[in-house]
Amino acid sequence: MEKPKNVIEKASLRADRCEVTYKEKYTEANYTNEVSKKCDQIIHSDLKAAFAALVPFLVTVTEQPEAKLFNRSNIDSVPTEDIQKEIDKYVVTGYSHGGSDESAGVTIIGQKILKSGQVLNLIAPFTKFSSDDAVDGYSYGSELDLAIQRCDWEVSEYLFSEKYGVKQEQLDFESDAPVDANIEPKKKGKGRKKMNIEEAKVFDETA
Repeated sequence: MEKPKNVIEKASLRADRCEVTYKEKYTEANYTNEVSKKCDQIIHSDLKAAFAALVPFLVTVTEQPEAKLFNRSNIDSVPTEDIQKEIDKYVVTGYSHGGSDESAGVTIIGQKILKSGQVLNLIAPFTKFSSDDAVDGYSYGSELDLAIQRCDWEVSEYLFSEKYGVKQEQLDFESDAPVDANIEPKKKGKGRKKMNIEEAKVFDETA
């Protein structure tokens, strides 16, 4: 049976989970299925980092005030501490592919946290990857292309290779015994409590 070629169409993150639409392309049989998935597995930190790397592109495409912080030498680099402080208010929540060949590009979706605490939704205009040299076009199309390829790779690893994050388990404390790294809460906790009571009695008798 022919194995399909899976092509990511769009992806979004919500509460450390991923929602994806992708195409299963069967070349020999000449047909394509479109599949949408709302996944419950925790996303891997690499996928989260790939989305975070899209923030400079969201900022520059939508011409935010912080766009002046970026240029061709740092648009695709890990932000410095100073730059990170300036762009912490932005988050990329999703992206969607569009066009093909020379017209291929992407739409980035994100949010900006305002000083009031309210959320401003940002939807960047569709941006072509091949727009670097275009008159009045986007200056970082090739860098954006590579950043989206990284996201597609991480989303594919999440979907098809089970590259998930680890859900932190909560410890279940069944009693109100004192927590001590050197003792067992249930057994030694009770004995320690009794000893403290007896010590209190001795203190009363000698007082």
